[in-house]
Amino acid sequence: MEENGSLVLQFGAWVGLAAAGALLCTVPATIRVSAALAGGAPVVRAWAALGAAALGPMALSIVVLRGARRGLRSFGDPHARLRWFGLGLWLALLFLTLAVFGSVLRATTHHRALAGVTYGCGALAFAIGWGLVCARIVGILRSLSGGVRRFAVSSIGAGALAAVAYAVQRFVSVVSTAPSSAGAAATVIDVLAFVLSALFVARDWRRATRPLAIVGPPLAVFLAALGITTLLDPPVRQALAEHAPAFVSAANLISGR
Repeated sequence: MEENGSLVLQFGAWVGLAAAGALLCTVPATIRVSAALAGGAPVVRAWAALGAAALGPMALSIVVLRGARRGLRSFGDPHARLRWFGLGLWLALLFLTLAVFGSVLRATTHHRALAGVTYGCGALAFAIGWGLVCARIVGILRSLSGGVRRFAVSSIGAGALAAVAYAVQRFVSVVSTAPSSAGAAATVIDVLAFVLSALFVARDWRRATRPLAIVGPPLAVFLAALGITTLLDPPVRQALAEHAPAFVSAANLISGR
C-alpha cells in the first residue's frame, strides 16, 4: 500500500472506493426497491439500505482484486496476459455453449434424469473441446506482431463480451416474464452490477488517493449509519427480500435481523 502514499491515505482511499462502488452497484436494485416503498424519499431510503449492505462485500472485493492483480504482475511472464485472455475466452465460450445446450435439452427432453446426465457429459466434452480451441488461439496470438495481436485480442474479446451480454439479456428477459422467476432475474442483474462495479473501483486510482482519503471515510460512515437505521424499518427489509434478494444476507447481517 505504501507505493501510492502513506498507509493512512491508502486506507482512506480504500474506504472511499468501497463506498463509491457500493453506491454504484446498487443502482439497479435501488430502482426496483424504491418502487415498492411507500412514504417519503423512497429512493434515498432504498439506496442507503442497499449501499450499506454492499459496503462490506465491496471493500473485501477491492482487496481481493488488487491482490490478484499484484500476484499476476509477480509472474513477470510477457505472455501471462494472453493466457488469462485464453482462460476468459474459454469461460465465455463454455458459458454460451452450455446455455444453448441447456435450452435445447429443456425443449427436446422430458426425462429430467436423462437430461441431467446428458448435460453433464456434454459439459465435459464442451469444456475439453473449447479448451483445445482456446489453447490454439493463444498459440496463434503469440506468433503475431504487437499491433496485430492487440487488434485480434480486442476484436475477439469484444465479440465474446457482446455474445455473453446478449445471452444474459435473453436470460433476464425470459425469466422476467414469469413472476416466479423475477427473483432470479434480479439476482443476475445485481451480481453483474456488483462485479462490474468492483472491477471499476479496484483499478489504480493513484492520482485521486488524497481526495478519496478525505471524502471516503466520512461518506462510508454516513452511508453505514443511514443504511443500518433504514434497515431497521420492516417495510424496507421486506422490499429488499422481494426485489433485491442478492443483498438480503448482508442486510440482515449488518442490521442484526
